[in-house]
Amino acid sequence: MAGHLVARAAAKLDLDDEQQRLLGAWLNELQQQRQALQGLARGPELAGLIAGERFAQASAQQLLDARLDALRAAGPGLIGAFAAFFDALDAEQRQVLRFMWRRVSHARRRGNDA
Repeated sequence: MAGHLVARAAAKLDLDDEQQRLLGAWLNELQQQRQALQGLARGPELAGLIAGERFAQASAQQLLDARLDALRAAGPGLIGAFAAFFDALDAEQRQVLRFMWRRVSHARRRGNDA
């Protein structure tokens, strides 16, 4: 999926090889973070929360804390990777990226209203 996104962005933003590499690095960081968070919310831990007669609030809090800790740990890497990509863009590329971002955000808002 990351390769497809890099290819599409490269075409729209006219990215050079280094910019494509930086975008790919950010997308890989994002994917790793997503997989780590998904791993924390699957399996027996989640089922165990409702296995007893009462909801396991303490266990649920521990699961939430683990997810938040994973987000905090990955945050600097995600921010740094995106900053490296964004800062490597020229002014015109940044403007195109902002336009693309607005279009995606607008489309998502419209989809949520339906």
